[in-house]
Parts: sequence; structure tokens; C-alpha cells
Amino acid sequence: MPGKLTPTVTARDVALAALARVDDGAYANLALPGMLARSGLSEGDRAAATDLCYGTVRLRGALDHALRPWSRQPLEQLEPLVLRGLRLGAYELLFAGTAAHAAVNEVVGAIRRAGSNGQAGYVNAVLRRLAGHPPDWPDPAVDPIGWATTRGSHPAWVIAETLARLGDPASAARELVALVEADNRRPRVSLRATPGPGPGRATTTDDLLAELAAAGIAAAASALAPGCVLLERGDPGALAAVREGRAVVQDPASALVAPALGAAPGDLVVDLCAGPGGKAGHLAALGARVLAVEPHPSRARLVRDTARRLGVNERLLTVAADGLALPLAPGRADAALVDAPSGWWTRRSPPSPGWSRHRSAGPPGPAQGDNCGHIGTIVTVFFSLDCARSTDRVARRAHSPRPVDTICETRSGEAAGRHPDRRIAQECRGPSPCPLDPQRRPGEPR
Repeated sequence: MPGKLTPTVTARDVALAALARVDDGAYANLALPGMLARSGLSEGDRAAATDLCYGTVRLRGALDHALRPWSRQPLEQLEPLVLRGLRLGAYELLFAGTAAHAAVNEVVGAIRRAGSNGQAGYVNAVLRRLAGHPPDWPDPAVDPIGWATTRGSHPAWVIAETLARLGDPASAARELVALVEADNRRPRVSLRATPGPGPGRATTTDDLLAELAAAGIAAAASALAPGCVLLERGDPGALAAVREGRAVVQDPASALVAPALGAAPGDLVVDLCAGPGGKAGHLAALGARVLAVEPHPSRARLVRDTARRLGVNERLLTVAADGLALPLAPGRADAALVDAPSGWWTRRSPPSPGWSRHRSAGPPGPAQGDNCGHIGTIVTVFFSLDCARSTDRVARRAHSPRPVDTICETRSGEAAGRHPDRRIAQECRGPSPCPLDPQRRPGEPR
């Protein structure tokens, strides 16, 4: 079964299983931590599995380019497990610095343990050919586009749109290479200190850095986001600060969003795509009351877990519902946050293969705009190569005279009727007071 771990587990076994989950549509950064926790691997092997999984996802284009000349069958026609094994082995050979014999033998062994003994020989043959004939990548100084779409592992459509945004042809090639190199750089783990007006779980950046130093973990304050620290190594899930809610794993770019919303303590904020809960938890820790709307039950559970860990259950209520049908009467919210899955391909945190040009959700559409018209401030967060054009698009589609702030992050189930939070949705819709706002009925001023 794809994604199932074997009884005797190695870093390659976990990486292969995680890659199967990613192929099925999971986010690597959400699927992998639980698999690592159940694996029994040492800290070093967990770090290796993380690099193997993220690196294989991040550099998929380069890996496929290197594998094609040595595979007798088109890559698209291979069994999924075989293709995952080839990509994993190619990443080890070309980018992870693993010795050729070790990379090939370990990956072939993992393929056999995963249930494809008959195809292990094919994986072995292709990887040995690749080890003896590594690719001759284009020179970025001579052919920056060819380099970016092969060794740089960026889809051609992304490169075309990037060049169109960069403008000046004289400097565009140089900027393109720098952008691709930055995209492919391994990101460091980022922790955000939990803010808060009272003692509780609140902590400061300095306190978090001191705690990490006492545990022998090298870390530094983020230059991008106040409150964030970057770790040199280590499993964040093993840290007391994370387990106890005094810190959460959150990318610095993502940590900028909640303060940008400008919600005051006591304001009611609707987070329309709340999973896995980093931004919703941040808003609640800052004192806002948050209605977290998440259509996927599994991700809604992650939001609840975040609320419990941060100790903000009373200010953060989660509803498994569709953001197109807000569980809130008009005029009840002070602000809204929309970080919808846009279908845009992302590179670093979390890495996403995303090689289709299709973009799925994007900014609020007409139906969402009708709901958003009753909300004070709207902040949308999405990946975009053209922030100015995207901001205008959101403003036009939101149908709202109120401010629309767009944050461009260039960072690299259960049916609703059976959901335990159904009561919240019903109460927020009707004329009775919403649990988040018991003092105000529809149409009453704030």
C-alpha cells in the first residue's frame, strides 16, 4: 500500500513512503513529520529522510531531465513506485553527495522492501547508468533559460513569466539565475515565538534563543520576520518550546501575515482557509477572536491541535466548512484572511512539485466577494509574480469598498453535517448570537 512503512525502516523507506503521499496530493511538510515520529529513526536518519524527501520534490525537474536518457521506457509510463525510486536515487547521486554504490544499493533495497522486487533490477540499471554518466548541465552564463529549466528545476512556464516580470533584458538573465539559485536553496527550520499579552505560553525571541542555546541548538533571529528564529539543525517536534506551545514551526514570510492584518485584541477575524493553523493561531495569540474555516477535515483537526497547543481554545474556534458559505452573519467580522491554495508552484516552504500550469483557487471570486463585502479589512495571501496586478484583481473581485491588502509570499472526510463543530456554524448563521460574538447580533454596530 502506498505510504505504508515497513517494519524495519530506513531513511530511504520513510522518504519513499512520504513521496507516495505527496504524489497522492499531500503536502510534504504535513505528511512527513508524523511518519518520522512513528519511524523510530535516529535524529541523524530523520534529518536524512527529510532532506531526501524535500530535495526530491524540490528538484524533480532536474532529476527527470537527468534520468530520461537512461530509461528505456518514458518516465511517465513507469510504475509510480519505480519512478519515485529513480528520482530518489538520482537526488542522492547528483545533489545529496551520497557515494554512488551506497545510493544505488540503498534505494534498490528500499524499492524491494516497498513491494516491487521485480522492478528493483530496472531501478538498479538506470541508476548505475546515471552514476557513470552524470548530466552535462547548460552553462547559466551562456544559456540561463536552459540551465533554469534543467539544472535549476523550474518549469518553463514559470521561467517565461519570470522573465516577463524582470523587464530589462540586459539584467534579466543575471537576476533569473540568482532567483533560481535562491529558490533551490535548502530552507532552514523556522520557529515563531508565541506572542501574547499575558504570561501563559507567551515568550519572546530572546527567551526562545536562550532556550535553544541551552539545549545546544544553534539558532539566529530571522532578518525578515520579528519573532522568528532560524535553526541550524534539529527536529523542531522534539523541542519543549514547540510541544508546550511557546513556539510554533512557521515560515518567516507566513509569520508576517497576522500582524499585517492589524486586528486589535477582541476583534473578530475570519480565516477562510485556516489549515494547518499557523496564521489563525498567531492571530488568536495576539488577542483576536478567530473563526477558522477549513474545508478539509484533516486540516481542520490540525487547526484545533494548534489552538490546544497554544492555549487559545477560547479565542479560536474551528469550523470544517466551505469558505464560499461563511458560517457567519453579515456584519459580524472585523477582518478576514484568505490564504487560499492557489495552485501556484512553490519551491521552498513547503516544497511543491506543481508542474502543471493550472492554478486552482486563487483570490476571492464573486461569491466570496459578496461575503467579504461585509467585512472591515480583507487580507489575501498568495504566491504571485506580479503583486501589483494581483492586488488590483483582488480589489475588483472582492466587491468591497473596504481596504483589501494583498500579501505576496514569494517563499521559497467528515461531511460538514457530521462535524463536531456543526453547532458553531449553525449558531453563527442564525439570528442568535455567535459563540465568538455573543454581544452582537446581525446589523448591530461594533
